[in-house]
Amino acid sequence: LTLPPTSVKATTLLESNMKTILGTLVFLALSSLSSCQTYETKITRRERNLDHWDAETLAAYLGLDPDTAKPLEEDKYVGIDAGIMFYAQWCNNCHKFAAVWDTIGQLVHAGTTESNVILALFNCELDKQHTRLCDAAGVTHYPTLMFVGAGPYHDTDPITSAVLGSKAAGPYGASTLPRTVKFQGNLNVGDSVLDWVKAMRGLSTWYKWNHMEGGWLKGIRSLIKNPFDKKSDKSKGENSLPVGIPPGHGHNSNRASGTAGSSSSNSGLEKQLKSTEEELDVVKKQLDETKMTSTHAGYLIDSFLFPVTSNDTGTEGSSLNIPVDVFSKLNEIDAWDAPVDGISGNSDAIVLKSCVIDLTLDYCTRFSTKATTDYLDGIASLPNDEYPSFTEMETQLRAIIEGVEPYCSKFSSCYENGFLESEGCRPATCPLNNEAACRYVTACASETIQGEYKEALKKASDSLDYEDTKAAAVGV
Repeated sequence: LTLPPTSVKATTLLESNMKTILGTLVFLALSSLSSCQTYETKITRRERNLDHWDAETLAAYLGLDPDTAKPLEEDKYVGIDAGIMFYAQWCNNCHKFAAVWDTIGQLVHAGTTESNVILALFNCELDKQHTRLCDAAGVTHYPTLMFVGAGPYHDTDPITSAVLGSKAAGPYGASTLPRTVKFQGNLNVGDSVLDWVKAMRGLSTWYKWNHMEGGWLKGIRSLIKNPFDKKSDKSKGENSLPVGIPPGHGHNSNRASGTAGSSSSNSGLEKQLKSTEEELDVVKKQLDETKMTSTHAGYLIDSFLFPVTSNDTGTEGSSLNIPVDVFSKLNEIDAWDAPVDGISGNSDAIVLKSCVIDLTLDYCTRFSTKATTDYLDGIASLPNDEYPSFTEMETQLRAIIEGVEPYCSKFSSCYENGFLESEGCRPATCPLNNEAACRYVTACASETIQGEYKEALKKASDSLDYEDTKAAAVGV
């Protein structure tokens, strides 16, 4: 309802054919605003009782390729159990539960060799790589808790699975990866989560005793080896589990024991360095775009406050200081027939026409948006039986726009038809009833603004020439 359908089409044509600077800058500014998010480092670290994981670490524990999120040919247990909380920054419940998760980590001595378990956090929406891995892990809710152990977990039975599918295991769905299981209980009951972590760790230990580490007898002997021996007082560093990928278990790690840790560490550092460089490039680009947007906005404000004036004089010979009417200028230099797809021929006419069309469209878009908002506010209190249909609303909005700014109501059709003089598309003077709007469009008379448009159109023209040359080279 913001614009008539024809105006939307005209906007699309302007963006694809003109590539003028104002439309591009507005789009970039909005994109930068919508992409603002809380900064979070991708470097794996341990804070208090929880580990913050990167993509490579999660992939190593789950047996996935960190780049494609596909299962590795050989699923290999890394030797350490892990409970993982999958979350998103915008999830309030995740932030609330994080404190409970940290307390559970303290109670089970997470991150120590004594417990041999790590409680981790993983942001599923940090980037596309993180999202792919969460999809592969079957994460559908935030927060989701998953335990990764040494052996398989059976969270349902074949008959129930056949009847209920993935939901047979519970509201979070069955785990699709080997050696993993999801918590299906109430996250508001911290004791149940704690009991679940202990139970899953116990099942993992039992599996290792029976199938790994020399069998169950070795595990029993390790418990009764010397009941009178006091536990040694090891420092925190000596008693801590590795942060990040355990040595020798990275996707591209060297299987030789002497170089496994070094290779995995170097690979991780290289990826972190590459990721940081990419982030710096994005920030630099956004900074450049912001500077350009700010500069252009400043030029427009200056042109509005101090418009280019004509040399007309009054009856007594004094200067009238009347702002230049750019619509009159368009007729004076025969600019209405100038193309708007690049710089060629009469460049002054092309630049002026492009600028006038762009700023007029910008004003008409803003006006129609405000008119629509005011209209919807006015009918919001109507009872249901008096509320207009969508067809009636469109008709009424068209009438409002045509009554206040008739040129805006036909601007899109004028553009599509090449601004035919017979249809009233080439006004002799500014056709906008809003005096401030006419003064806004007058900015196109500024040499500074024209210089910006000329540069933008030149880049657009060069880009089109490059694409045409490229297409010809490949025989398209």
